[in-house]
Amino acid sequence: MVLSESRLISIGDLPSAPAGRSGWPWEDEVSDETPGPSDFLLPTISVITPSFNQGRYLEQTIRSVLLQRYPNLEYIVIDGGSTDESVEIMEKYAPWISYRVSEKDRGQSHAINKGFAKAGGKIMCWLNSDDYYPPGTLLTAGRLLADGSGNFALAGHCLKVYQDGSSVLLEGRYEGRRRLFEFWKGYQMHQPAIFWRREAFEKAGGLDEKLHLIMDFDLWARISRHCDFVNVDRVLACCNYHDEAKTGDDYRRYHADLRKHATSYWGSILNPEFWRLWYSMTDHFTIQPGIKRLKSVLRKHLKGQ
Repeated sequence: MVLSESRLISIGDLPSAPAGRSGWPWEDEVSDETPGPSDFLLPTISVITPSFNQGRYLEQTIRSVLLQRYPNLEYIVIDGGSTDESVEIMEKYAPWISYRVSEKDRGQSHAINKGFAKAGGKIMCWLNSDDYYPPGTLLTAGRLLADGSGNFALAGHCLKVYQDGSSVLLEGRYEGRRRLFEFWKGYQMHQPAIFWRREAFEKAGGLDEKLHLIMDFDLWARISRHCDFVNVDRVLACCNYHDEAKTGDDYRRYHADLRKHATSYWGSILNPEFWRLWYSMTDHFTIQPGIKRLKSVLRKHLKGQ
């Protein structure tokens, strides 16, 4: 299902918002994000939402996609057999969802790959079921990745939204393949704010289903072999931060996984760049913390004399 010029989805088309919900994407109409005549020629964007027992947030995610007013949208929701209200929410929005399924899968990476296997859009992305798009995200992505643009992938900013309503801006920026691999110096590519063309995805291959935390980094690393990411100075996605969030504010497991797999991205051990990266990572995670601990021990020892 792809939308036509006469059938852009508006607030009035969708089911009423649950009681107590206000603001985007529950009641706000955003008139300045209406597509112009040329936007109806933009490529189809396929948005995949993997979900499992995220009924608390899923409706917000779905509405934020459907209300983008992007004329050529394919929206696919892959649920892993949820036992909460997720399936009911999917059915509620079924007339506007291109494809949906609720069945047991082998994890998030598998669910996303299932969605991409069904997708036909020239532009691709995934949006987790506890994240959402602000107005204008898909029009921005579609215009920048349009046919003939010469761009094949883009990265924007992300807004981390806390349960008390406060938020923190997470700047997104691609600074080259070498800088990407130096993740210990600050990894600034935020998954829900990244979009790419199908050509880049097909060259890179799908998500590695053995990875459950760093499958996004792994995909960016493989895409970057074939093209650069264009940086967009705009918030393209919002992430709900909550106790059940997969990575949350504690990046130790994420970074442990990155360290475990890091050398697989660095190329041959005969390449000097391999050893430059190895030393930089070892210095960051081992040498400098060791020096810091040694200084602390020496200070305590000297104070005791």
